[in-house]
Amino acid sequence: MNPIVLGLLSAAGLGTADFLARFSARRLGAVPAYAFVLLVGAVVSTVWFFVSEHEIIWSPPGLALAILHGLSVTAMCVLLYAGLARGPVAIVAPIVAAHPALVLAVNVVMGTRPSATQWGAMIAIIAGGILIARTADRHPHFALADRGEMQKTLLIASAACLAYVALLLTGQAAAHSIGQLQTLWIGRCSGLFFIVLLLFIQRQNVKIPATWLPLLLAQGLLDSAGYAALLAGLSTAAPHIAMVMASTFSVFTVGLAVLVLREPVSRQHAFSIALITVGAAVLAGTT
Repeated sequence: MNPIVLGLLSAAGLGTADFLARFSARRLGAVPAYAFVLLVGAVVSTVWFFVSEHEIIWSPPGLALAILHGLSVTAMCVLLYAGLARGPVAIVAPIVAAHPALVLAVNVVMGTRPSATQWGAMIAIIAGGILIARTADRHPHFALADRGEMQKTLLIASAACLAYVALLLTGQAAAHSIGQLQTLWIGRCSGLFFIVLLLFIQRQNVKIPATWLPLLLAQGLLDSAGYAALLAGLSTAAPHIAMVMASTFSVFTVGLAVLVLREPVSRQHAFSIALITVGAAVLAGTT
């Protein structure tokens, strides 16, 4: 399938799931909410894997990469959920969506030589992320908060961005080694194991009200569908295009926040989001 289509499908699924995470993470906590999302993903991917009669590929490096991918996804989502719960969406989501610039930087270190246009797009993405961070204190959400709270939110979003880079690099390598479906399955299961272990260590008693189950189920299905589309895109002949298009998930997340929550977006933030989105689109078209 076309990597652009797969990337956009991934962005739509992940962006909508992240918007729902704002509600579930606030009500239940980031870790318990994502634990249920992972449970849905593990069940769905397990059924899908065995119903499709996919052959298990016993490749130690591939299996290790798939486990690392799952742990990276878990770390990124817990951080992202925590950031979205703190809010505002218009600041947290675009910072995380700036990860394509960091992925390209890693590729440069590994020998890739970007063109002038690609450098310009990367600079635009980085500039957008910096502008959002520098103007965060002007957002109404932080008007009555101390500076430490704002910096903590920015730090969480930045850490989620780095974790996103790790999940992309490990996911692409694992998908090439053992296939996208097996990577998704192992990633979901290893992430679930890690999050359950974390809950056990914290001795946290997870109680999910029945009224929240439909939202969490939808969130889990959208999250799994988004990563399935992403891994499929990373397995195409143009994985970079799928990766960058998927990074526009923040457009869906912020758009829903504006439409549903009436969250204010200043001109500076709108310009920053546009910089990141246009930069990602340019990278997709020129890489």
